[in-house]
Amino acid sequence: LSRYLSTGSFDMARTQALALLLIAALLPAAALPIAPHGPSDSRVDPRGGAALVHRAATAGREDAPLDVAFGFDFLHLVQEWPGSFCDSKQGCVWPTDQPVLGWLLHGLWPEFNNGTWPQYCDAAAPFNASALTDLLPELEAYWPSLMSKDFPAFWAHEWTRHGTCCEALTPQEHGYFALVLHLRETFDAFAILDAAGIHPGMNTTLGAVQGAIRATTGVAVEVGCNRAKDGTIQLYEIRACFAPMPSAKAGTPPASLVKALDCAKAADVSSCGGPHTPIHLPMFPHAAPVRPKARAQRALAAVAAK
Repeated sequence: LSRYLSTGSFDMARTQALALLLIAALLPAAALPIAPHGPSDSRVDPRGGAALVHRAATAGREDAPLDVAFGFDFLHLVQEWPGSFCDSKQGCVWPTDQPVLGWLLHGLWPEFNNGTWPQYCDAAAPFNASALTDLLPELEAYWPSLMSKDFPAFWAHEWTRHGTCCEALTPQEHGYFALVLHLRETFDAFAILDAAGIHPGMNTTLGAVQGAIRATTGVAVEVGCNRAKDGTIQLYEIRACFAPMPSAKAGTPPASLVKALDCAKAADVSSCGGPHTPIHLPMFPHAAPVRPKARAQRALAAVAAK
């Protein structure tokens, strides 16, 4: 570097850029800041920025916020209403094949109780779409991307960023995606709200939504809102919380891996205005066909059984 500086062949911008790269290379991973997060109004995972890069990086420290057995404290199952996503200013890229009429999956995210989260935990476990062949029909119906028609790229992101941090619970990629689909079926937001009389195209309140879900599942969930292009507050996201079962291990059926629990931040209503603020549930995009009644009834029965 000094040779280039002395000859004047390195301009100031390049010098500064190289200096920043050198500093970044010398900083330990533990020095990265950890930021909190809450309900989002973007399909892009809102938890961008620094986080706990790898659970091994803090293992053994007295202040390490790690669950000894699993590397996290609980899981967020995040479901989004596509009508609210597509009705925002950013819009959406609607799938070629119509997804199911219902709340769509965003992901299953491991979390710590202190507000931080692990991410990108295993670089040696790249996404392998061929491992999910038997799950593809359900993934395309319930977990499509609304930002791109490249669904595998979206699933790859969810696996590498979040799924690899669940390997103590679901060691294989197939197990992680199977668990997410199972939890969606047993915590079907569409069936729950539909049975409570909360239908697309009507106004409701956060209190009514949370009350309907608690009455059916017995737990408190986090609810997030966003704004339509005209500024209307609309119901956008539901996050249910699950804790790993102490007896869970590799090979345990999805139904016995986790249990639902109250979300610690269920009382955070800031994005929806307040418990009694009117919020809108938009229609499902692109004139989706009515969901078969039998399917909705089965979904509700599965929720009630839990």
